[in-house]
Amino acid sequence: MDNSTSVWRKDVVGWTLYDFANTIYSMNIVSLYLKRYIIEDLGKDDRYFDIPFSVSMLVAAVLLPALGAMSDHSTKKKLFVFLFTLSCCAAVGLMAFVPASMLILTIMLFIVANFSYEAGQPFYNALLYSVADGQKARFVSGAGVALGYVGSAVGTVVGLAFVTGEVFSINIPFLEGGGKVASFLPTAFLFMLFSLPLFWWVREAKITVPRRTNFRQSYREVWEGVTATRKYPGVLRFLISDYFFEDSAMTVIINIGLYCSIVIGFREAHMHYFLMISIGSAVLGSFIMGKVAEHWSLKKLLILIIWGWIISLATFVFTNSVTVVWILGSIIGILLGGLWTTTRPLLAELVPRAELGRFFGLFSLSGRAAAIIGPLVWTTIVYLFNADRVLGKMAVNLLDIHPDDYVKLPYKMAVLSLSLIMLIGLYIFRKVPDTHGREDAEESR
Repeated sequence: MDNSTSVWRKDVVGWTLYDFANTIYSMNIVSLYLKRYIIEDLGKDDRYFDIPFSVSMLVAAVLLPALGAMSDHSTKKKLFVFLFTLSCCAAVGLMAFVPASMLILTIMLFIVANFSYEAGQPFYNALLYSVADGQKARFVSGAGVALGYVGSAVGTVVGLAFVTGEVFSINIPFLEGGGKVASFLPTAFLFMLFSLPLFWWVREAKITVPRRTNFRQSYREVWEGVTATRKYPGVLRFLISDYFFEDSAMTVIINIGLYCSIVIGFREAHMHYFLMISIGSAVLGSFIMGKVAEHWSLKKLLILIIWGWIISLATFVFTNSVTVVWILGSIIGILLGGLWTTTRPLLAELVPRAELGRFFGLFSLSGRAAAIIGPLVWTTIVYLFNADRVLGKMAVNLLDIHPDDYVKLPYKMAVLSLSLIMLIGLYIFRKVPDTHGREDAEESR
């Protein structure tokens, strides 16, 4: 690793650009186009996306401990990132050529793509310490997060161009809108293109004593981490409550595009404006919450953020005002940035510094597990509250819903369920110790 003071060295830029690259995939495929293509264009229901997504996350969660251990002790992290990135991009690119009549093949390719995307993350994260350390590593990590948001914005603009043939009401020469499926190939291309600097410029740090790991040892370490939570008050309670927070937030990210299309009635361009404003708000939220967190209790700040989530999601369900929806998009963006900004340092203050790696491993595993259950809850609620089924018919009669709004009901109930999930997490979180002042006390010793 180069010890120069510059944080804009080629290897640093290469590492951060990978965050830019992979969020193009997560925005266009996971959040915006694939699920809507399956539901709106092919006439299928949510299960055809949510179940494959959960399957891919389940496989990733099962293999994550072994992959994490390999990333700690392997001298071929960059090779693994390359192979998983190539696998993801190839699968997404192939999805663009699959006929609509072969949906099962598209689903199988999506499982491969999403698993590959997740599997590459432990190796990519571990490469951070090949380009920076100490305070610089924190800055570089933050720069990666910021570029990730920029990647999301770029993904929406490029996707819009290929889907509609225009951007911001300006026609793109020589480009005709090809519908949602037209976003797949450029997404794969851009993901791979902006990943290349990582492979070219980052020189992987050598491990003094590399050692082999196996699945049994990896899972034993996970179990030891779970049992170790007993020694530190509030850690297990925090991890469980954060599971509910992440579960709800991840499900919102996956379904926001579909909800805005079906329930709010946004056209393609308006949806992209809405998402770009939300992304900008997330960047702002991360900055504001980070500054507030320097002087305020993380526990109290997180409680305030979660109440904001609960109220905002409930308001999404009951409002009919498009203006309110636009405002809520900005609020949700700020709350999303705030959630991710506060939970990591709070966990770090609950456990000894010497054991951060172990507990952040559990934290990461919990996040993957939340991404398994959340989509399944969503698709179950949507299925049960369809106007053709018992619960749906009961809700239609009880609420006296107009027939034109039948299709909106299941999605509104699904969003309401996410608000309740946040409330459950908040109830569990209430007894987590307040760490405010603990860091200052430790530093003064």
